[in-house]
Amino acid sequence: MNIKSKSKNLAKRFINRYASYYTRPTVDLKLNGDEIIVKTHKRVIPNSFIEIKHRLSGRRLVSAVKSSTAIFSVSELMDMAQEGTLDLYFKVKMNNIFFKKRIFFTSHNQFFKAVSYEHNLVLNSYKTNYGNLSIKIDDIDFDYSITELKVTEGNKILIKGNFSLLNDDINAIDKVTIIANHRRDSQSNVFDLNFNVDESNSREYEFEGIIDDIKSSSERILDLRMDFYIRIYDDDIYYQSLIDLSTFRYFENDEDRFLIKINDGDTVYSYYATENKHSLALWITTESAWMRSYTIACGRTIYSNASKNKLNEKMIFFESFFGKSYTGNPKYLYEAMLEMGMDKEYTFVWAYSGDDKEIIPGNPIIVDRFEPGDYYKYLALSKYWINNIIFPIHTKRPGNVYLQTWHGTPLKKLGYDITIPGPEVQGRENFYNESRNWDYLISSNPYSTKIFKRAFKYDKEVLEDGYPINDIFFKDNAEFVKKLKSKLGIEENKKIILYAPTWKDDEQNESWEHYFNLEIDLERLYEEFSDEYVVILKMHHLVSENLRIDEKLKDFAIDLSSYDDIQELYVLSDILITDYSSVFFDYAHSRRPILFFVPDLNHYIENVRGLYLNMEKELPGPLIKDNDELIDIIKNIDDVSSEYSDKYDEFYERFCSLCKGDSAKRIIEKVFK
Repeated sequence: MNIKSKSKNLAKRFINRYASYYTRPTVDLKLNGDEIIVKTHKRVIPNSFIEIKHRLSGRRLVSAVKSSTAIFSVSELMDMAQEGTLDLYFKVKMNNIFFKKRIFFTSHNQFFKAVSYEHNLVLNSYKTNYGNLSIKIDDIDFDYSITELKVTEGNKILIKGNFSLLNDDINAIDKVTIIANHRRDSQSNVFDLNFNVDESNSREYEFEGIIDDIKSSSERILDLRMDFYIRIYDDDIYYQSLIDLSTFRYFENDEDRFLIKINDGDTVYSYYATENKHSLALWITTESAWMRSYTIACGRTIYSNASKNKLNEKMIFFESFFGKSYTGNPKYLYEAMLEMGMDKEYTFVWAYSGDDKEIIPGNPIIVDRFEPGDYYKYLALSKYWINNIIFPIHTKRPGNVYLQTWHGTPLKKLGYDITIPGPEVQGRENFYNESRNWDYLISSNPYSTKIFKRAFKYDKEVLEDGYPINDIFFKDNAEFVKKLKSKLGIEENKKIILYAPTWKDDEQNESWEHYFNLEIDLERLYEEFSDEYVVILKMHHLVSENLRIDEKLKDFAIDLSSYDDIQELYVLSDILITDYSSVFFDYAHSRRPILFFVPDLNHYIENVRGLYLNMEKELPGPLIKDNDELIDIIKNIDDVSSEYSDKYDEFYERFCSLCKGDSAKRIIEKVFK
C-alpha cells in the first residue's frame, strides 16, 4: 500500500471515530484582557489545535487545545495582520499527519469583539456565506455600539448608542447623523442625532435620534432595500461606519434578525439585521413577500435544530418548482423509483403545497414548503435531495447527496452568462451558493452540459443521460390521450394547439410581481380554427395568475396554467406555439410542429436577457412576427412542417438523441449505486 493510500485510510478511520466533532466543529470566543479564549464545545480530541489563518497572506497562528481551551493574544493577531480576514480551523495531528476543518459560526461567538486603541483596529466575528466562523480586522476611526432600537409613537424608530474616538486626528465632534443609502441608486436619507460628550472622558460620546419619513426617488419603491450608516463630523471632515448590530441583540435564531415590522396600509417597513454582517437595513415590501421571508427564517431555525439528529440514510426528499407542483424531472425519477420497487427500501418525502395530495402515487410523506414545520425537519433528516430549482437552505449537511435535475435545455442565458441587468442577475448569487451543494447535475445534451458548467460555475459530476421527463414520448400514449381529452371536456376529434410562452424579465410591477401581455389574438384564432382546433394555454408559473380569457372563448381557449405536468400536455397536443421558453427542446422529442411567435424578438435579445442560439438559423420552426402570419402558417401547417423537416432532424440529433426512454432509470442507477 502506498503512502497516499495509507493517508486516505488513516483519514477515513479518524473521521469515522470523531465524526460528530470533526464534521462540524464549533467553539465559544471570549475576550479576557489581551487574551482571546477559544473554548471547544465537545470532548477534547488528543493532539488537537486551533489555527487562525490570515486569508490573504496565509500567515497563521496555532494554539494547542488544553482542557478544551486554546488561547491567543490580541497583540499577536494585530502583529500578524493589520487588515483583512482571519479564518478559524480545528486541527488534529495523527501519526505526523495534520487534518483540519473550518470552524462553524454559531450564536455563541456572535458577540466577539476586540478593540485595539493603540492600532485603531477592531476585530469582529462574523458568519461567512458558507456558515463558517471568521474574524474581520478593520482599521477604524471610531468604535460604537447600539444600545436601543425600537418603535415610538407615530411609527418612528428611536435609535440610541455610544461611540469612542480612536483616531487621534479627530479633535471634536460637531455633528452626528444616520445615513440611509438606497441599494439601487445613490440617493440617501439623512437623520440628525443628538449627542453628548462624557464629562470624564472627552473621547467618549452618547447619541440618540429618530429615523422617520423614508424618501425614495425610485418609482419602484416596493422591494426597496436601504443600508444604514452612522457618520460623525469634525468640522468639514466626516467619518462613517455601517451600523453593526451584532453586539446589540443575540441572533440565536434566523428569525431574530427581523427586528421591527411596521405596517402602513398594504406596505411593510421591515427593519432587520442582514444575514451575515448583521448590519442594520430596511426592506420596504408587501405583506405576502415579508411573510415568505419570515417563514423561511423560521424554517432555517427548525432545520438547524433538526440537523443535530442523525441523517436518515434511506430517506429521499423531492421538490419541483418551489413545491408548487407535482411535475418535472423529480416526478419522473420518483415514479421510476416506484416502478423499480425502491419504496420498499426508501422513505420518500415530497414537498407539495397543492390541494390535490392524491395526485402523488405511492405513499410518500407530504410536506408544505410554505409552512416551516415538517418541511425543514424532513429536509434536515433526508440524506438525498432531489430538486429542479432551488431550496431555501443553501448549506447542506455533511453526508447529504444532492441531485439537481434542472428544468430545461437553455435558450435564454443563465446565471453568470447573463450580462443585461435584471432580476436574474440579482438572484444568481443564490444559484451560485446552491450549486456549491450539488453532487450531481443532469443534462439532456452536450450543449446543455457546457452551458451549465460555465453559467453555474459548476465543476462536479454531470449525468448526460437525457431528461427523465422525456421518457414519456417513448411510451404508447393513445389511451392516455383519449382519457385526458375526456377529462378536460375536449372533443375526441379536435386537434390541440398548445401555447406555452415564457415569462419576461422586464415584465414586472413595482413590487417585483410579474404580469403578462397576451400577444396571440385568441379571438381571431377562434374565428379561423374553432371547428378544427382547441387552444390550450400553459403560462409560466410566475405570470399565470394574471391571465384573463373572454367568457365566449371558454370552450376554445382553455387555461391549463395550473395543470401540474406540461409533459402530459405535450403528449396531448398537435402543434406547439412558444416564444423564448425552453419548452420546445423537450417538445421536439415528439417530432411535431413547433411555431415561434416572437413579435418582440429584437427587443428581447438586446434588452432582456440574451439568447444562446441564433433563432433565425438554428430553430426547428418558423419565427412569426404577427397574428396574420400565425394564422396563415397554421392553415398551411403540413407545408411548413415539410419545409422545416431537414432542420428539425438536425435539431433532434443535436438536442434530443440522448433520450431513449430510459433516462430516469440510468440516472437512478448512477446516484443510488
